[in-house]
Amino acid sequence: MTSFRYILRYKIDPGFHSEERIEELAGLCRAGRIEEVMLFFPAEELSAGHLTPGELESYGSLACRVRDRLAEEGVALSLNPWTTTYHVSRGRGLREGRDFRLLVGETGAVSPITACPLCPEWQAYLCGIFAWMAREVGPVAIWVEDDWRLHNHESDQGWGGCFCEEHLRLFSARAGEPVDRVKLLDAILAPGKPHPWRREWLALSRETLLEPARKLREAVHRANPAVRLGLMTSNPDVHSAEGRDWPALQEALGSAPAFLVRPHVEPYTETPAISTPPAVTRLTLANLEGAIEVYPELENSPRCGPYSKSAAYSLWECFCAAVYGSHGMTINHFDMMGNGVALDPRFGPALGKAKDRLNALAALGIDGREAEGVQVLFHPDIAAARHATDPASLHGLVESSQVWARTLSILGIAHGYTRTVRPGQVHAVSGQTLRAYPDAELETLLSGPLLLDALSVEILLERGFGVDIGVAAGMWRPLREAAFAYEEIAAGDPGSCGPERPRMTAQRCAARLLAMDTAEGAETLTRIYSPDHRELFPGCVLFENPRGGRIATLAYPLGGDAQFFMGFFNAFRRAFLQELVFRIGHGAPLAAAEEHPAHLYRTPFPGGRLFAAFNVIQDETERVVLRLPKNEAGRGDWQYLGETGEWEPAPAHWSGKGDTARLVIDRPLRPLEGLFLRQSRMSE
Repeated sequence: MTSFRYILRYKIDPGFHSEERIEELAGLCRAGRIEEVMLFFPAEELSAGHLTPGELESYGSLACRVRDRLAEEGVALSLNPWTTTYHVSRGRGLREGRDFRLLVGETGAVSPITACPLCPEWQAYLCGIFAWMAREVGPVAIWVEDDWRLHNHESDQGWGGCFCEEHLRLFSARAGEPVDRVKLLDAILAPGKPHPWRREWLALSRETLLEPARKLREAVHRANPAVRLGLMTSNPDVHSAEGRDWPALQEALGSAPAFLVRPHVEPYTETPAISTPPAVTRLTLANLEGAIEVYPELENSPRCGPYSKSAAYSLWECFCAAVYGSHGMTINHFDMMGNGVALDPRFGPALGKAKDRLNALAALGIDGREAEGVQVLFHPDIAAARHATDPASLHGLVESSQVWARTLSILGIAHGYTRTVRPGQVHAVSGQTLRAYPDAELETLLSGPLLLDALSVEILLERGFGVDIGVAAGMWRPLREAAFAYEEIAAGDPGSCGPERPRMTAQRCAARLLAMDTAEGAETLTRIYSPDHRELFPGCVLFENPRGGRIATLAYPLGGDAQFFMGFFNAFRRAFLQELVFRIGHGAPLAAAEEHPAHLYRTPFPGGRLFAAFNVIQDETERVVLRLPKNEAGRGDWQYLGETGEWEPAPAHWSGKGDTARLVIDRPLRPLEGLFLRQSRMSE
């Protein structure tokens, strides 16, 4: 049977009760039904810098003892050396014998410890220790940490990049003239249309991390061909600003039989579930191509057991991972100082109790890259096309590609990510994403159902597509000048939105709004008002263009400058935008959760579809109501996943209303609990 694989990230200090910790670990694996332990080499508090030969021998001996003991339990061992370039110094520096060229930040500050990835001495060091681990310990995998990056190292270095002498020499050769750091940054961060040097800089940054990746894979393969390399990742939006080519990196680190990846999962410390959907993780998967093996990192930081994150919250993250196609989860819960299970002895049994249901979901063979619903458009190379927003830092190249995914999650609307325009699907676009697409692709996009935030509207107006979206002109109105106060829904079904013409805050949602002048034929769905009830300008406009597109535009810039992101959400907004999505997307495979705040997933699998609804607030709900396209009413055989991991007939009935269908599941849903519905394949 397919298993949802638990991979426990765990630290044992060779000089601190190590034999007791090994035996304790074996017991934890039994209780938690854990299939693999990812053993840390010197990590976090106990990492004094890049490994010395003595440390490597000491930890290698420990790893062999752990490997042999876990094998008796049927548990595999992988290794996590914690650092490659080195994340951040925190008072550490280069140790004797480590004569590396150091990373130079955009400010000119030199890191005390992080190596330039093009440094030959560092490359030889890293290949040597990884090869030694592969040969001497023989783990199933060695994990490359998320310090495989150029950003987020020392705070005094600025956002990221390496501007050492070698990088400036290499870039000067590309540019055909001598270029220093200041001149290069001025070009990269110039306002307006990107300077040609920016694309060249991103190409150099990309190769900076691909070159050592290829060498590392070759070294490990020579030492032990059976050992795989896995990669931890961070936010794809920031990786775009360092030129990452995801398929090329997959190939460099090894893509057979599948690329082994550990995507970042937020939050590190428990925060309200409603506002922390796995947007970064799902975007990471959407960037990857071909066969992938996915084990997101369930982080608990600062790793204080239940004082950082409860078992219930951790398991909610595991079930979310299962429904977006993960093969398991890498789990941080215990500290990095070798204290072991004593931090939370109840965590292991909680993992074990949830395993049957997780296994049942894993057995469906879901690929989250095929998720249905509204398609959030993103582009991996957005940093090359984006107009810089901060002339003082490379952070001005970072585009937030996830804002619509977060918005749709909070509103209970099923969605996925897409890099390409999918005809007939509802797309949602925000920020500067459209700058990465040529006019021909925009014409295709504008021929179907589309949700646009105000920043996207601005770009389309600049490029002459206002006629396609029903907007003749737009002007930004800052809150401090326009005094916009609230948004009022102009029309619609009062039963779905509450009172007739309900009001929603505008001033708590953004520092500025786009005042749109509508074109003939455009329908104003909501209006923005002043505190004294004067109508100011439209809040949402709907337009059907001659191409056949149904375009909804918002006055809000979802890609930035929100005062209080959660201020945008309430029951009225949920009902309004759900209604809007179904109105423009008739015929598209959509789904929404009504009545109660929930995160919703709709994903096909061989033989059917999975619908998953998570209760993301602390109130229990007595039932779950799913809104589906009307042509799906009464179709398919529906089962839900019971507590024992068996699929049972769903306690559900259909309720028709308007142009959509509603599936009512009469089953209570506790906080952080998921309802998993398996629908047999409908005849088309």
